[in-house]
Amino acid sequence: MNKILVPIDGSSQANRAVQTAVSICKGRENECHITLLHVSIEASRYAEAGIALNVDIDETAHQEGETLLKMIAQTIPDNGIEVEIVHLAGFPAEGISEFARKENYDMIVMGSRGLGALGEVILGSVSHRVLHEAACPVVIVK
Repeated sequence: MNKILVPIDGSSQANRAVQTAVSICKGRENECHITLLHVSIEASRYAEAGIALNVDIDETAHQEGETLLKMIAQTIPDNGIEVEIVHLAGFPAEGISEFARKENYDMIVMGSRGLGALGEVILGSVSHRVLHEAACPVVIVK
């Protein structure tokens, strides 16, 4: 079975990554397992980066992440591909790389850029970090 991890953030590149993962499975749908992963940044992580927030965003971020994952999962054709959704909290690049390693994924398919300039400033390029930290092949989709 091919296990493919697709990090999701709501960007058009992430949506194209989902379609790329589905294309990779074409012709062997019953052998593929796609996991859609969303990593929400915890409010405490912003504080670590020196950014003060006056609101508790953790619950809102969790709800938005769950909604996003369910919405994207519905775009995958029901043609034998096993689809799973996972929502984590933490730093996206670290969360993606660690989850892929721990769960023995064969491949990560992700967008080249995510949403939000703030995230880019705090974290650097998530796709760039995953490309260098992941223990499996990484496909970057533009």
